[in-house]
Amino acid sequence: MNLSVLRIALFLFSLWLVNRCTPEHNAQKEMQPKIDKLLGYWNTGNFDDIENTLHEEFEMRMSPLFEPEPGIESFKESVKKTREKYPDFTIKILEAIYGDSAGAGRWTMTATSKSGKKLNVMGISILHFKDGKIKDEWISSGDLLWMQQLGYTLTPPQE
Repeated sequence: MNLSVLRIALFLFSLWLVNRCTPEHNAQKEMQPKIDKLLGYWNTGNFDDIENTLHEEFEMRMSPLFEPEPGIESFKESVKKTREKYPDFTIKILEAIYGDSAGAGRWTMTATSKSGKKLNVMGISILHFKDGKIKDEWISSGDLLWMQQLGYTLTPPQE
């Protein structure tokens, strides 16, 4: 093998290796299993290993008001209520970005109401981590679109 070709191959391999060891990649490696677990809670209603996934100080904040819903038990109740209304509730991650102690994702939610109305809404979540667990989740979605798909209408005020 030509020495120049070998040097180029080693250089390219080194670049690939350095790129795989970037902080973003390491953050993704550490956060992804926790995010997958969180997604599983929403998609199945099964809360296995939740104490090792959500931090004891966990808070969920949802649009439009983003009022904190503190605690793991509060999170479980939100998931249970959602799944009671929409038994096939499913979230699929479309894109994810990772930082040192936070991650963000763009997702789509699909569900069918008990009355048979189909829902398909996009949203964004921002998650912060503490001690290797999810400390909070900020959720913003198309609340108006959700309501319209359920059959609600928006009536402007009378002048």
